[in-house]
Amino acid sequence: MYCKHEHRAKEGLPVQVATLLVMAEQEKKNQLSEGIEGKPKQTDASSPQEVSDVGEIDEDLLKKKAEDVRIGGIEGGATHSTLIVVDGSGNKLSELKGPGTNHWGLSLSGCEEKETDRIIKESLLRDYPNASKNYIVSSDTLGSMKTGLENGGIVLIAGTGSNALLINPDGKTYGCGGWGHVIGDEGSAYYIAHRACKYVFDDLDDLKKAPYPITYVWPALKNFFHVADRHALLSHLYSNFEKVSFAKFAKEIATGCENKDPLCLDIFRENGEYLAMHVIALAKKAHNDLLLSPGGLKVICVGSVWKSWNFIKTGFTEAIHASNIIDELTLHHLTTSSAIGACYLAADHVKEIRLKKNYANNIDSFYHYKRNNYSGIPDFSIPEKSVASLWGVCRGPCNKS
Repeated sequence: MYCKHEHRAKEGLPVQVATLLVMAEQEKKNQLSEGIEGKPKQTDASSPQEVSDVGEIDEDLLKKKAEDVRIGGIEGGATHSTLIVVDGSGNKLSELKGPGTNHWGLSLSGCEEKETDRIIKESLLRDYPNASKNYIVSSDTLGSMKTGLENGGIVLIAGTGSNALLINPDGKTYGCGGWGHVIGDEGSAYYIAHRACKYVFDDLDDLKKAPYPITYVWPALKNFFHVADRHALLSHLYSNFEKVSFAKFAKEIATGCENKDPLCLDIFRENGEYLAMHVIALAKKAHNDLLLSPGGLKVICVGSVWKSWNFIKTGFTEAIHASNIIDELTLHHLTTSSAIGACYLAADHVKEIRLKKNYANNIDSFYHYKRNNYSGIPDFSIPEKSVASLWGVCRGPCNKS
């Protein structure tokens, strides 16, 4: 049995596991399911035995028919996890839902990511000795990337937290963001909720007035957290703070956008700008093969914030255009769980597996930008707000070549 465990050593990001199973018994799949739910099997005190290569695994697989090989991929997240099991030909056999797995991620001050990876690998080998002969720990965003893009591109996560990853055709990777809510998470649901809350506190203090009235956001905040004033809200921000629960307030801001509340619309517009900034930062490092491919730079968009694309579209596209960095790009949604990509990753590590990978069937494009065809997105729902503070350029008719 071979397992690939994906991890991001940054707070608040999902965990993914890709597991290559060389047995088909339901009992073994049940063991994997129990592992997702955090129920480790009792083991002896012996130290984990690591496998230096896949030679032994390859010998086992040589004896298996494709239909007898089981590859399990887990898409982890803050609120839930998904396990998909496919056979050696890539046919999906089963799908299971489980609780969140963010607690598998570690944030270790002063530790390099390789050291964190080693700790997770040793922990899995020790606590789940029957689940795998080996583990490989790497970035969580690779699962989404490998689900939809064969030759590389960008994955932009905007869920509870935010993160972005570029993989070039030569295999080199670059990241932007993903540092957690204390220092970052711009573009995420958490950031939307925090931005709204900050506007309310500053406005009521008369420290800095919100750009638009808080007449919707402040009542929505009190109603959502069941509080009467700001003092009662403090426990949700500090002593009883839960990032996932706090980030859910972003949905109330989305509702405000639907009702055309100007402050909510402005918050989502700004959030779109920050998401664009992630793409712009990585596009500077993207290989020309990605930038000049049909449809331009491909970006896989993951996370619940993208469900509100209509409200972040203006900020996103204007920031992309104003940057003068990207000439063309296409945004894609995944049409299946990134657990499929985790399966692909596991199969890639064993040469005997010739898994059929249907990349084109796993993604669906929802927006295409091309600089030469861009004429701006008129939005009269709220007064014009410049992105000059971000890019030092004007908004409107300038720079439209």
